[in-house]
Amino acid sequence: MKKRYSTLALLLAASLMGCANTPVETVKDISITQAACCTDYSQFGWIPMTGDQMDISIDTHSPVADFDGDKSHFAAFAMPESVNRMQITINSWMSSDGVFAPEIMLLDRNFKPVKTISLNDFSVEPSDMFHLSSYETRLVMNRELTPYMVVFSPEKYRKGAVTIPHPERLRAEELGMARPLVTDPIIQHAKFGSLELNLKPLSLRAYRADSTPKAALAEQPKTTTNTAEVKKAQVQQKAVSMMSESEAFYNGKIEQAVKAGDISLALKWLEEAKRAGSKTAESTFINLVKP
Repeated sequence: MKKRYSTLALLLAASLMGCANTPVETVKDISITQAACCTDYSQFGWIPMTGDQMDISIDTHSPVADFDGDKSHFAAFAMPESVNRMQITINSWMSSDGVFAPEIMLLDRNFKPVKTISLNDFSVEPSDMFHLSSYETRLVMNRELTPYMVVFSPEKYRKGAVTIPHPERLRAEELGMARPLVTDPIIQHAKFGSLELNLKPLSLRAYRADSTPKAALAEQPKTTTNTAEVKKAQVQQKAVSMMSESEAFYNGKIEQAVKAGDISLALKWLEEAKRAGSKTAESTFINLVKP
């Protein structure tokens, strides 16, 4: 009899322990205590939108700004000098860690907000064989009207979550099968995340060959310029035209990565800076890592 009571006691204890070990829902951290980087949008570090695709991480190293009394980590982008109109497709990837619920602000040449694209303007794109689920939107930027773009996430977004369709349910719907007994995942909105920008120039800047002043033409040496010299001149011109804010942005990212001991990330930012035409990123990196 004592053995029977002992067994029952063990089962009851295990049951109670199981209840005690049941995961308790924790309050997610959406607060941002980091000080704002700037007091004006013109002081932002602008990332040139170059190439066909850009992958941007919003993390603890990302700058913080105050948007109408609401602080948020952000990423700021500028159209390249060679493009008049550009189509941008933006994806904010969803993972088990959450998703950066974005809001987009387009600014004019004087860094004044012109247009806001809210979360309601994004669609929820389900995952496939190659991509995670994401928030997605597509827009067109115009150099004359809105050459600058800022992506951030207001606190009201960070409090929320999004329910995405379970892959098995989508598959069943595509095949006309009965809906499976699965629960659609809930992805929490977060203050960090990953963005992907796909860039497609729609109109390039053009100029007339005869618009160059004759005096400037007369000063040019009458020598044949080969392709290598042309490319070199283009790289030099690109470096000269890079804004000081962008130089500071890349140097800051490199310094943050080196101080955190993440040399591979620092090298990634160095390569990105060099592609964008930075003149100081390489020396900054060397000075930071040399013994």
